[in-house]
Amino acid sequence: RPAPPPRVPVAAPAEPASAAARAPQPPRMLQPTPPAASGESPAERGYRAFEAGDLQTARQEYTRALALDRNNRDALLGMAAIDMKTQNYAGAEARYMRVLEMDPRDPYAQAGMVTLRGQTDPVQSESRVKTLIAAQPDANFLNFTLGNQYAAQSRWSEAQAAYFKAYSTDPENPDYAYNLAVSLDQLRQPRLALEYYQKALAASATRPAGFAKAQLETRIRELAQ
Repeated sequence: RPAPPPRVPVAAPAEPASAAARAPQPPRMLQPTPPAASGESPAERGYRAFEAGDLQTARQEYTRALALDRNNRDALLGMAAIDMKTQNYAGAEARYMRVLEMDPRDPYAQAGMVTLRGQTDPVQSESRVKTLIAAQPDANFLNFTLGNQYAAQSRWSEAQAAYFKAYSTDPENPDYAYNLAVSLDQLRQPRLALEYYQKALAASATRPAGFAKAQLETRIRELAQ
């Protein structure tokens, strides 16, 4: 079946020259959501716990799933998602690599690896993501990954276009709305940025988010003045 989207996220100058100068930066490390498993299984329970923000229970359930089948793709990607959230990047890479050993073309694991390695070689990572998108143009998580690559290079117009593509296919994803808002903020479009910041905050009430809500609420108040 198609791989599910990742879940994937601030500094302000002392005297910013404009509102855009105070705009936050999007998270640069992807924090993907693990895929939803089918049926009542440890992997399914792990996914539900992850979505509820209970990483300890999610880890326990994914560990049970891997004890039953060390090659359980859903559990491996779920554990990688937890590793990303807890900044255990070496652990995340090891799990993505195991998935790729089973299926070298797995786009979800490939996107995770691109994100991890993009910190040191953004140009090569950008090229790799574009290749993946060409093969799977409807994969919203790949557009989100590409947006992150552009944002890391302050290429905000291109980042905005990529984030919008991701958001348009999953508007209830708080990270997609948030990063889209950040790109609009950086492009000096405060009214649109405010709209999507508000959407991100609303979406974060029902789905885990990678951004700091307190900082988001502060930015919303600034733009609403």
